[in-house]
Amino acid sequence: MEINHELQNLLQRTIKEYIHPAAEILNIETTPIHSGTQAVRLMRHHVQFKIPDQISSISLVSKQAARIEQQVLTWLYSQKANVPFSLSSWSVSDHLEAEERSLLCIEDVDYQTDYTNLDIGLLQKSEIKALSHIHISNFGQKKALSWLPEIDTRYVEKMIGEYWKPQWQAAKQYEHFIALFGDYIPIVESAADAILKDIQHVLNDQSSQTLIHNDLNPGNVLVRQNTEVIFIDWEEAKYGSLFLDIAMRCRTPEQMNDYRDLLSAKSIEFTDHHWNQLYTIASRYLGLRYMTWNLGAWTTQSNAKDQLRGYLDMVAGR
Repeated sequence: MEINHELQNLLQRTIKEYIHPAAEILNIETTPIHSGTQAVRLMRHHVQFKIPDQISSISLVSKQAARIEQQVLTWLYSQKANVPFSLSSWSVSDHLEAEERSLLCIEDVDYQTDYTNLDIGLLQKSEIKALSHIHISNFGQKKALSWLPEIDTRYVEKMIGEYWKPQWQAAKQYEHFIALFGDYIPIVESAADAILKDIQHVLNDQSSQTLIHNDLNPGNVLVRQNTEVIFIDWEEAKYGSLFLDIAMRCRTPEQMNDYRDLLSAKSIEFTDHHWNQLYTIASRYLGLRYMTWNLGAWTTQSNAKDQLRGYLDMVAGR
């Protein structure tokens, strides 16, 4: 597949920036991959390059990315966070609106990872450490992160009212859905009725504000070379409560204790009551938000039914 001059130039700049300043591209093989957030087209590039006395190769991904994702990736990479290296065609002299897109070249994080041979326990500890590093590094940094949108009630209303509710109402028309998940229906609807009020405790909690990913579904948590967790796709990043990240990724008492210990080491403390209250509310909200796709796919996608039950359990507090 042929690529245009802008993309070829960006690939060359990325190789020079992150691999070797004298690197020269010899060949590029490009293939399309699945769409990412908001159906953004992703392309994978197998790049063969030459550095002095050596020929090597690397895999990179390109996409048309929103400015906010580019800014967040650059910011976090400078903090040595577990994010892919990246380079954009956008420059600081370009006056782009936050929602405008420009070309972004990103490290293809997991192209050398064997997902059939992972040490899950090791990776869970890697993930908790990596996520806490991001939260701690940006904790209480509202002024420094003034360019980052804040999560607010309107955002939550959109997730629940525009996305979750129509899919939920459609799913309830199926007798098979009611047969399998009917016990959840009154619990979920009660939680949904209260969530816009309850979530205010999380949104307004000044003691937990930091840079959050805000979309830590499993597809955005990858593994580099079987040993290191990397967080990708930062388009939904916000300034908000860390509970809106950890309620997705810290699902066991051990994970929560490990995360809290890492915060405590930096003098970030929560009482048990405060922690449990905000974690429970955030978990309910995220269960509603992330079951949306599964509500439409559970009858045709083999893994969607189990995922749906998991999100229902989050809402139900199980």
